[in-house]
Amino acid sequence: MNKTIYPLTSVRFFAASLVLIHHSVRVFLPAFSAKEAHLARGDIAGILSLAFPVSVSFFFLLSGYVLSYVYLHDGQTVDKSKFFAARLARLYPLYFVMLILDTPKLLAGEVERHGVKLGLAMTGEIFAASMVLLQVWYPIELGKINPPSWSLCVEAFFCLCFPVLGVLLWKLRGVQLWMTALLLYVGGQALVWWMRVRLGIGMTVTLPPTHLSTFALGILLARWQTLRRMQTGRPQVQAWHVNTVLWLAVGGILLSVWLVPFWQMPNPYFNGLLAPIYAAFIWALSVMPTLWSRWLCRKWMVALGNASYALYLIHFPILNLFMHFRWVTPVCYLVYLGLCLAISLLSYRYFETPVRLWLLERFADKSRSGRSDLKKATGVSSSICSSKDF
Repeated sequence: MNKTIYPLTSVRFFAASLVLIHHSVRVFLPAFSAKEAHLARGDIAGILSLAFPVSVSFFFLLSGYVLSYVYLHDGQTVDKSKFFAARLARLYPLYFVMLILDTPKLLAGEVERHGVKLGLAMTGEIFAASMVLLQVWYPIELGKINPPSWSLCVEAFFCLCFPVLGVLLWKLRGVQLWMTALLLYVGGQALVWWMRVRLGIGMTVTLPPTHLSTFALGILLARWQTLRRMQTGRPQVQAWHVNTVLWLAVGGILLSVWLVPFWQMPNPYFNGLLAPIYAAFIWALSVMPTLWSRWLCRKWMVALGNASYALYLIHFPILNLFMHFRWVTPVCYLVYLGLCLAISLLSYRYFETPVRLWLLERFADKSRSGRSDLKKATGVSSSICSSKDF
């Protein structure tokens, strides 16, 4: 299993880069000026830049997939204390730092709009909600600090559900597994579209329950692959089968982007509509070694994948900095992209990893666990440890 995680870790870099480009390209390059992808028919540049956040649903499905391989085993429950400690140590430190760095911009805006007293109070309220990852439940008023962090709130919701939901889904096999997957996908999409009518698109796209079925499908994909390995010893597939599925999945994603204007509504894929395509993509990269998976296993690619979580969180505060100083020319865009990448790599190496290990040691000491428990909590291997779950 360890080596199969490497290409999936590397792919995270490309998915995070799409989110970065979505938020930044219109600032630096006038050609990407479309405001709404579903209204940009014929504007290829606008459609591309505004459709890039489809990768967020990919993160959610991959999160369920990776967590299942690490923590779920037949006949065993999830050790909740170690699980929550590992997730907190991995996700929260950098999130908190970005929260601190992005708050001054919020404070300046709130004070300008409401005055010093009310501005301070509103900033404190938003900051407190963000600290406990609750801002996504009322995004219009509370989701004003580092907007991409809404997906961390969704991930926190997944973590709360996983010890129970994951164990239940891991018991399934055969027809039950496939029927559950079908019901989860159809039922999840029905819930999404019903909530879009009732609550509006702006509220629906970020609410954690609307993404839970995508996360659960990732769990079931991991379960199905595990059962296949147990039954046959090794997957009975050939490289051309895998490559065909991979390119069909890539083609499906590209086709879906081209079709965005025909939906006549914003963000049609934001809540897991493309989950079957993402599942096929993950399967093709993990079922057996191929030319593409080997390429993604290169050390420099895995290093970029390790930095993807930082890239996802860091790019927005840096973008605000460039906008503040009006460094928004095409040349500055190259500087911006290079700076985001460099800081993300440094963050993973010199901040996230040391802080994570230090926190896990503290948690291990408190629970009087030995070094073997620490190894298990950190994900057994560096490849699992580096698999960040948005």
